[in-house]
Amino acid sequence: MLQTPYVVMLGVLAAELAFFGVVASRPDLSKRLSEKGVTVSPFVILIDMGRVPRFRRLSSSRKFKVGALAAGLVNFGVMLFLFYWQVLPALYRIISSVFVTGAPHARSPFIPVIPGVTIGIQSFIYLLLALSVGVAFHELMHAIVAYAQGWRVEAWGVGVLFIFPLAYVRPSEEDYNKAPLKAKAAVLTAGILANTILFLIAMGLTPIVAAQVQTAVTVVSLVRNPSAPAVKAGLPAPSMLISINGTRIGSIGELQKYLYPIYPKNVTLDIRLCRAKIIGGLVKPVGPPQDYIVRKPAGSKIGILVTQMPLYNTSPVALYASRFLFWLGIVNISLSLINAAPLYISDGGKLVAEALRGRAPSWVNHLIQGGTVVATIVLLAIGFMNFVR
Repeated sequence: MLQTPYVVMLGVLAAELAFFGVVASRPDLSKRLSEKGVTVSPFVILIDMGRVPRFRRLSSSRKFKVGALAAGLVNFGVMLFLFYWQVLPALYRIISSVFVTGAPHARSPFIPVIPGVTIGIQSFIYLLLALSVGVAFHELMHAIVAYAQGWRVEAWGVGVLFIFPLAYVRPSEEDYNKAPLKAKAAVLTAGILANTILFLIAMGLTPIVAAQVQTAVTVVSLVRNPSAPAVKAGLPAPSMLISINGTRIGSIGELQKYLYPIYPKNVTLDIRLCRAKIIGGLVKPVGPPQDYIVRKPAGSKIGILVTQMPLYNTSPVALYASRFLFWLGIVNISLSLINAAPLYISDGGKLVAEALRGRAPSWVNHLIQGGTVVATIVLLAIGFMNFVR
């Protein structure tokens, strides 16, 4: 039986498709919606919200104009480097594994976002909120820098693509076509810069907010192997890990630091645990601490699956804020990297096309962008297959 979040998402998609069907079958309704700035396509709804605020003092500042161009180009170069720094080695490993070693299995740095498959429903909600903020700020920066270049911005709007929120600005096409490459570069890189700024803000605030969240190393399950040391010792799961041989364990990093040196040794471990319940992603102790004697042979693992979980009495505000900031950082660095990549529809793709226009044969642009598109699709497919195996 489908869980409620899946039913809601399927309901939203069905409603979008039904709405498109109604609009497509009634030209008069389509015309009225178009006059009001509403565009309806299959699983896509766009709504013009009017003109973008000018922020006159900012957009009329020469320092802002020069700074936006310089910062945008530097950031674009860094993001483009980081994108290919991930893509090219991954492609090399894939080609080597298939044609050299004959092993078809390879790793990918990319994993597509598929609710309920590659990302949990609860995390997906935070992702949507972070995406809304990231996309809105991305488009706002495009508009402000366009004004700084003296362009007209005809409208801005919001919408939805499947269940993903989106925003857009519509600069004057005439102004864009007449503008020199430097002005186009400033506007096109502004959105990428906006996402990088949000990423840096999120990363700066996350440790501060996360420090207010109490967590515990939680044993969520044991491996399915009756000979595993943890299974033989009867370790309870779920449970909260407190200490090993008197050494307090407060994080997964501390656990790894303790276990790594003893991996090749025969050791006897006195592991103190507290039985627990996991309620809504929070862990709650349900009894007093108990000691368990675990005999670990040389070269073997204990046999526990652990994660860092917030305690049940954690402040909800701090917990929600830390999760949101985490996803705000992840979403915006992803948006920055993807938009910097030359992918035809991305800002980076448009900038590469503009930079090459009249300076190189058209096939050079298609080779760069088409090759990047194919590589990205391949890596996303491999990332998905690695995730679901």
